[in-house]
Amino acid sequence: MGYQNWGMMGGIGSLGFITWAVVLVDLVLVGIWLWQQISKK
Repeated sequence: MGYQNWGMMGGIGSLGFITWAVVLVDLVLVGIWLWQQISKK
């Protein structure tokens, strides 16, 4: 599936890189939101 190419991004390509970037940003935003929710209590 191309998951082995972490360093070179050879089998994934630019589309896969963009997808991973979006996923990482989503995870960061969700983490910040959860941290804010917990901090309010």
